[in-house]
Amino acid sequence: MPRLGNKYDVIVAGAGINGIAAAAYLQKAGLNVAVFERRAEAGVHCCTEELMYPGVKLNLCATMIHTLCSPAWEDLELEKFGLEMLYSGEWHFLHAIKRTKKAVLIHGWDARKQYEAWRRISDKDAQTYRKMMNYFAPRMVDWVEMAFFRPQTLEVGAGMAEFLARCPGLPSDWMEMTALEVIQEVFEDENIRAMFYAYHILGGTHLWEKGKVGLLLPLILPSIFGGYMSRGGSHAVAHALCRCFAHYGGSYFPNCPVEKIIVEGGEAKGVALSKDAVYPEAEIRATKAVISNLSCRPTFKDLVGLDKLSLLDAAAVMTYRYDDICLFTTYFALKEPLDWQGFPPEVTNVFCFTFGMEGDADAERFMLDMACDRLPDPPVVCGPSAVPTLADPTQAPPGHHALMTWADVTYDLWGLGGPQVWDDIREDYGDKVEDLLNEYTPNLKTAKLARYCNSPLDYYRRNPSAIKGSAISGANILSQMGHNCPFPGCNAPRSPIAKLYLSNVSSGGNTTKLGGGYKAACAIAEDLGVREQDWWAARAVEPGERWLKKRGITPHWSVG
Repeated sequence: MPRLGNKYDVIVAGAGINGIAAAAYLQKAGLNVAVFERRAEAGVHCCTEELMYPGVKLNLCATMIHTLCSPAWEDLELEKFGLEMLYSGEWHFLHAIKRTKKAVLIHGWDARKQYEAWRRISDKDAQTYRKMMNYFAPRMVDWVEMAFFRPQTLEVGAGMAEFLARCPGLPSDWMEMTALEVIQEVFEDENIRAMFYAYHILGGTHLWEKGKVGLLLPLILPSIFGGYMSRGGSHAVAHALCRCFAHYGGSYFPNCPVEKIIVEGGEAKGVALSKDAVYPEAEIRATKAVISNLSCRPTFKDLVGLDKLSLLDAAAVMTYRYDDICLFTTYFALKEPLDWQGFPPEVTNVFCFTFGMEGDADAERFMLDMACDRLPDPPVVCGPSAVPTLADPTQAPPGHHALMTWADVTYDLWGLGGPQVWDDIREDYGDKVEDLLNEYTPNLKTAKLARYCNSPLDYYRRNPSAIKGSAISGANILSQMGHNCPFPGCNAPRSPIAKLYLSNVSSGGNTTKLGGGYKAACAIAEDLGVREQDWWAARAVEPGERWLKKRGITPHWSVG
């Protein structure tokens, strides 16, 4: 730990990976940056631990690592600082359909192979996919930048709407339709529709939401977004960012929870540490900016104080929703790989998968359960499940495997007595997940050496910023995203408090893209006049393309 100074150019509250990414960008740009973290280790949503079986590593939140599509991969030289990316094979994702023994596959870099795989399921839907991919392919970099790496201004939102309005196959009135309606309108085959239901929920949005599916249809792109694992586990992302930050002279202080963001005259002036910090109740000043890497409500209610906000903003903070994507995670240590008995042979080495969403009836059942705050029974596993050891065998002893599943659930459970009930039903619901997966892979129970379950309540306890165990930084609804993120008038990554910036408030998306940290760093650097750096030049997607080409793989985003 470096010596604590009494002032820095920029202070970051919270060492989640987006906070560390923002800090590393600004430190490399020549500013003097300090990061203060509550825990002993950075990256609470990118942690890897041994909890159930010797040598079997559990990635307790992020498992698919999306960093290759981020500008930060090259700008921050993350490979140089120890982040090694791996994949299990050319097919990066599958959605399994038990009743038909079909697998809807997504390829890692070749839309032509994905098109041919879909043709074996539905020629009509494959042709729809072909038209969409041929439209998106030449525009991919611009689209991904607009969606994940630019502040979501009205202008950016209008550009995205115009872009989607020209997409072949997408209904002209998709903004007025629910996701369920759009998917049913666009795709004919129920197997492929089931995959889109699952993928849409995986992206952080309920199927009854209107005006959202068009934003997620690009997820059918070959999986530069996922299907990758970092060697050693997800925590390697946080470690590489910390090494980069330290290399350029940044100051990182673990075990130093921030109690308050100091606001004077309407400006963020620094932070006050908790009495439990290594430096108890210390006050440290920021001469240029403060970044909060906490989510919306803890930032403004707990650190800033509602009295520092207008009544309208304070009301928006207190009504901010976290309850859309809450995950129940079941981990297994296995003595042999999963046996996808009866499924196509390509699935054997697929790293990421979903299951339990078999078609239209399951989608409607799932929607009703979630709307009524009921636990889906049987479970629906639309969060990306994974076998990390298919990509990285070092995460388990030789011959063994780690498996994780994410079942989408509700948090409150008022019909059962409230969220504290999770402690009583955790193992019972784990049994339901296990029984369901065993119907797809019938060797699961005989291969199982150990099991460990995490409920949304467990996630909330582990990370108080993840209110209600939210897997993302808030409910992915139109009133909290785009130019409304995290609430109307906030203008994230800037905020209503001058010199206070936000790196972890963008609803939806995956944190390992580092989009929140990138946008916060860009905003601060622009405001301070230090954005023009020769090294700060990478664009979205292109780092991943170059990474593949170095390995002899030429990506093909269009079908032709």
